[in-house]
Parts: sequence; structure tokens; C-alpha cells
Amino acid sequence: MAVKRKSNWYIYLIALIASFTVLGLFVSSIWDRLLPEDDESNIYKVSKSDYRPSAEINLTSLIMLSDMKAATPTYYMLMNYQPRKEVIVFVPLRENMKVSYGGNSGSLYEMYDNYGAAAVCRGIEDLTGIEIVHYIKFDRLSFIDFINMAGAVYVNVPSDVVEKEVRNVLKKEMIDVDGEQQEVTRQVKETIENVIYKEGVYYMDGETLYGYLTYDFKRGVDYMLAIQGSAAMNMINKNFRGISDTQTQGLAEAIIKSTETDIVLKDYTTIQPIFDYTIENSISPCEYYITYGEMDGGYFILSENCKKTLLDRLGIEARTE
Repeated sequence: MAVKRKSNWYIYLIALIASFTVLGLFVSSIWDRLLPEDDESNIYKVSKSDYRPSAEINLTSLIMLSDMKAATPTYYMLMNYQPRKEVIVFVPLRENMKVSYGGNSGSLYEMYDNYGAAAVCRGIEDLTGIEIVHYIKFDRLSFIDFINMAGAVYVNVPSDVVEKEVRNVLKKEMIDVDGEQQEVTRQVKETIENVIYKEGVYYMDGETLYGYLTYDFKRGVDYMLAIQGSAAMNMINKNFRGISDTQTQGLAEAIIKSTETDIVLKDYTTIQPIFDYTIENSISPCEYYITYGEMDGGYFILSENCKKTLLDRLGIEARTE
């Protein structure tokens, strides 16, 4: 297994990464569950006023982010879509969350590093009981390009992010020498505060957003996850409205061409009704949920109560043994 470098990255974004374009792609491969099959040409004739999603539709996909194309992801986020309820739930996951696959146990990072994306998906499914339909892995460049294609993303910076730096500076002082005042220059340590991100609402381009999501805030993992979950939520709630069919198709094609994914682009027109339905019927469809548990031997162990709450938030019935 490759040696893991030290990093404070905790997903995703990536989330950010999550737009209705991605969402539409996820459902395109299982579109037979969304529309009746009486007439094959029907997929081209469904208007948004006629479309109603089935109550059974509940789709969850995994979004990952790495710094380089060939690198193991350090961000992991679930995106769950319940179209009948008009709800999208983002669930940031810690990279050191312990899962099992094929008789092997390890963190999400280790599972991907040793066995690939499919093993990560199956490990999460085994742990939580949540079926993962598809996965997408962005790297830094594909993420930046995707965000720039979609437009700047709305981000609410909750408070000033200040970084303290200790520097050696030269300082002039007056000292007494044989009863006379003389000026001398000494080297002293001085703490300087730099405001890295100022409190407020911003629209960030791809590179700025990537830097914000991967910044080490030094405020704990839960804070990092909340920052990224909030950004993913706002990307859809605040930024997606008004995007054209041409733009969403371009974004879909970019995902297929520039990311690691198991999604195959089918007839794009089949996914438009689900876009229209959610946009038309919900003002702010997105929310996020932060999981909880405890650390054991360097791994994050998901709490049993958290699993139950998570399934409830995602509208999924618990498995019966």
C-alpha cells in the first residue's frame, strides 16, 4: 500500500461537485425506474408538468476528490436524492472511517488505495445499509474546470479565518549607554495576524473554492465537514437556478470525459424531467448531515445510533438480519 502523506483534507466537495448535473447523470442509468416503458419514444415527450417521480426512488452516489489524477482521494461525500420528497442530502465522510470489503478492513482511503472506487462503495454499503448507485472521482484540475464551467459558487464564510505567523523582525530601540541614550537595532520575534478568509458571502471560482475547501482551518474535523457540506448545499440551493439545458449537457459531458466514474452518458433528454421537477417544486431542496462516532486505533468508527439516524434522514429502511 502506498504511504499516505500527512493531510488535513476531509472531502469533497466536493461537494461541491455535487450539482443537479451530476444528480441527473446518476439517475440516467436507471431511468427505467423513473419513466414508464409503454412507449420507448415516451422519454422524449415527458413534460415537467406531467412528470411525477415514484415514491420508491431513492438514489445515493459517492463523490470523491483527490489532489492529482492518479492520487488516492482524501475527500468522500455521499449525495442522496429523494425526488418525491424534493430533498437532497449531502453526507461528508471522514477519510479514516473504517469499512470492510472482501474480508479486508480499513479506512476509506486505504480501501481505495488497495482496491479502487468500487471497493469503497461496497464497504460503505456494508457498513451503513445505503446502496450506492454510482461514483465520481474528481482531481484538482477537473474540479476547478467543472466549477468554472458551472459558474462561481455561492459560499458563506461564517467567521474570519485568521492565521498567526511568528516572524523575526528588526526593531529599533533606545538604550542607555554610560548615561547617554543611543539607538540600537535588535532582532525580535513578532506575531503577525493575516486574514486568510474574511467573514461574509462570496461567489468563488473553481480555484478559489478548491483552496477554501482544502484549507486547514485548525478547528477540528467536524468544522471542516460542516464547511464543505454547507458549500455543497449552497451550490444547488443558491447557484443552480437558471442554468440552461445546453450548460447542463456540457457539464455532464465534461464529467464523463475528465473524471474517474462508472457513469455512462445516455440520451440526455431522459434526465431533464427530474431536473425540472425538483427546481420547480422546491425552493431550497438541499441539506447536509454530519456523522458522529468515536476514534479507535486511528480509525473513525461510525456510531450505531448515527447509522439509524442517517438512514432516517436519507429515507432508507434499515436492513433486517
